[in-house]
Amino acid sequence: MRTKPALFVLVPLFAIAACAGPDTRCASLPGGGRYCLQPTTAIAPFEAQQKVEAAFGGRRETMIAEIEADANGMRVVVLTPFGQKLVQIGYDNRDAQAITRPDPRLDPALIMALLQLVLWPAEAVRTGLGDRLALEEFDGQRRILMDGNAVLAVRYVGTAAPYRRLHLVLPSAGLELDVETLLDTETQQ
Repeated sequence: MRTKPALFVLVPLFAIAACAGPDTRCASLPGGGRYCLQPTTAIAPFEAQQKVEAAFGGRRETMIAEIEADANGMRVVVLTPFGQKLVQIGYDNRDAQAITRPDPRLDPALIMALLQLVLWPAEAVRTGLGDRLALEEFDGQRRILMDGNAVLAVRYVGTAAPYRRLHLVLPSAGLELDVETLLDTETQQ
């Protein structure tokens, strides 16, 4: 019997989290650099349920993510396809905190940072990027670069967050995510 198989795809994030600093708004990114969370007022409020297909180390796992963002903050719950809660994290525009997490090394700010790097408007993301990081956007794609090398690459289908589909690559972590929005009560039909 398999127990919490989706946790294996979070392993690369656990390793990165060990390098996290004391500021609960900033996170060290896989591949280098830091990102500091920006206020949730930078994006139109939305609620979405997304199917996440993760590929890591020859494994493929499926998770369901439920995301809410509004002027008061952002909340994320990650579930197995059968509804077992793996991770629950909140960001109240001051601190990122884990309510539920499978491993204490999992940095809540890193999960929120990855979401913001992908979903937030470019100017808000640029404000949170560390000195050596740059954001590049073109033709439905976004890349976060450190010294010219991709730390994160994203392809979008859709016109606004949370987008209909996303493909994310974190090269240094060897992690790829295919994300499909299943339910978006604010912007999608």
